[in-house]
Amino acid sequence: MPKHKTAQQWLQLIEQQELSGLSIADFCQQHNLSTKSFYNRRSKLCNKKPAQSAFVVARPVAFESVSLPELLQLKHGQSTLLLPSTTDAHWLAALLRALS
Repeated sequence: MPKHKTAQQWLQLIEQQELSGLSIADFCQQHNLSTKSFYNRRSKLCNKKPAQSAFVVARPVAFESVSLPELLQLKHGQSTLLLPSTTDAHWLAALLRALS
């Protein structure tokens, strides 16, 4: 009568097969296993493993304040334009489009 394998033994066999580079049929033949039993056990045991998420936990880091210059200096041709550093980015983008 064949010896029954524990769940842990089946998990080890499944891992060995994955690392062996052999097909399941070849691996089962070398280890005197039924391919039907191997697929059945792999399906049951591998589906019980917790699924690994592709998401990672993001943790915020301490915010470092960056000092901005008080004025932005834009040069276009012979002209120089001084603007406060708090100038709205959309307005500045529209200005640059108009100047180009």
